[in-house]
Amino acid sequence: MAQESTSVEERPSSLDAHGLLGWARRCVEHLATHREEINALNVFPVPDSDTGTNLLYTMRAAVDRAEGEEAWISEGGGSAGAREIAVALGHGAVHGARGNSGVILSQVLRAVGEAATFTVVDASTYRRALRTAVTLVDHALSDPVEGTIVTVLREAASGAGRSSATSLVEVARAAADAGAEALDRTTSQLPALTRAGVVDAGGRGLLVLLDTMVEVLGGQAPERPEYFIPDDPFTESAPPCDGADGGEAHASADTRYEVMYSLTHSDDARADELRSALRTLGDSVVVVGDGGTGDNARWAVHVHTDDIGTAIEVALPLGRITEIRVTDMLDPVGGSAPTGHQRGSGSGDGEDRAVREPERTVVAIVPDGPLADLFSGAGAKTVDPEEGGVIDAVLALSADELLVLPNGELSRAQIGALDAALRDVDGNALILPTGSVVQGLSALAVHDPSTTLSLDGFGMADAAAATRHAHLVRAEHDALTLVGRCAAGDLLGMVGHDVALIETDHVDAVCALADRLLSSGGELVTLLLGAEYDDAATETALNRIRSGHPDVEVAGYAAGPGRVLAHVGVE
Repeated sequence: MAQESTSVEERPSSLDAHGLLGWARRCVEHLATHREEINALNVFPVPDSDTGTNLLYTMRAAVDRAEGEEAWISEGGGSAGAREIAVALGHGAVHGARGNSGVILSQVLRAVGEAATFTVVDASTYRRALRTAVTLVDHALSDPVEGTIVTVLREAASGAGRSSATSLVEVARAAADAGAEALDRTTSQLPALTRAGVVDAGGRGLLVLLDTMVEVLGGQAPERPEYFIPDDPFTESAPPCDGADGGEAHASADTRYEVMYSLTHSDDARADELRSALRTLGDSVVVVGDGGTGDNARWAVHVHTDDIGTAIEVALPLGRITEIRVTDMLDPVGGSAPTGHQRGSGSGDGEDRAVREPERTVVAIVPDGPLADLFSGAGAKTVDPEEGGVIDAVLALSADELLVLPNGELSRAQIGALDAALRDVDGNALILPTGSVVQGLSALAVHDPSTTLSLDGFGMADAAAATRHAHLVRAEHDALTLVGRCAAGDLLGMVGHDVALIETDHVDAVCALADRLLSSGGELVTLLLGAEYDDAATETALNRIRSGHPDVEVAGYAAGPGRVLAHVGVE
């Protein structure tokens, strides 16, 4: 056991950016240590619950975002402040939240960012952060109840508020001890926990974070009892209750699916509207934001429901949906993948097709070379449109389910012919509306083979639609365009089928295209640069876009030779 590192008088009265990031990393370590314990405590709605795993995944996402923020600021010659790290932790947690427990954790981290001063987190900041977290969580949940993580959070905030200490470690200790006392009481507050003889799983996870703050500041974590599962916790049947969610403890036993997705290009009013709509479709509803503004703001959405499609569709007029995840809570391993007809399965192979999981393949229509390598590296099969016989090549792929990414390489007539051919064979297939290779890569990035073909295709198509794209070609002859006259050899920046700009320098041209697409907002710019861009030109283009848009992530890849000199995508 670690020894006390300082006397009370010498204990730090604040945490700077480095100290705050150190606390977050230590939280990841302790959540990993306690993951199985927390999973075991979360006995409902299924015995092999994953609250500990969800908390760990969410905290890792938060740390990854914060480390990226720190590295980006350092590369620019600056030094990150505590507020910048705290805000990054909150954004990362909201973007990567898993399960109700992870969504609630994201609001605790977001609250630290809203409370922190630029340079440090001190005692008053910590008190304010916990109070803010209670407010955010109460607003986000559909029906907060006692005996959950919400109770532990509220009592921790009260404990910090009652402390008159000026040392951060003493305030942190007061919060942790109050949270531990509240956790002990959860067993008697919820009938489901009483029957199982356990404390709330989400509350236990929150206590790990509170205790880690004490350890980082004082050198030693508080001693806590063993929160173990009795030998036979499963007595008479109890109503399903995810003790981590802080929402409805009376969730219906017939509610089968956990639906989660991210919402962007929205606002707080529409998020409230979505929360109200989801309450009519299921329970354990949580809709939380990352505190961002404009098109860069993001909300994490969570609901337990039997109506998966409607739970997604109600959000369509309220913003852009990405990162859809659906979990079958009654069969979390098998998920909700259909069996149905299976391409190329035959009828005499002796295999029980009713239980075999269908094999799903993503096929990208993309020229051979570096671009094909990008798709192959991300798990797709590739078909070269320049070789001819695209339909035969797609049909030759051995898979029960196909998702086809045309990537702007097929004409409308070719897509129609491919669709007709796919309908004439056994199996299931979807042709997704990817109008460029950058849209295809965005779609492939959210491919989720663990869910149904329809939901997988929906999520991929939505990611493609959320990616604005443009490309750069060289004019073959003199012409009059919408933006003026071009000469043969000029570089034409194409947005859709229209000429949006005319340039003579290939670096200026690709930077101008990126600037034009980013005028409507965006978080990620992807450049696919052809053979005319050597290492120096590539680096110059990337640096110019990064310096002009410091809040945007920029990635560049080689595209090889071809008629298109560069592709630009903005998500």
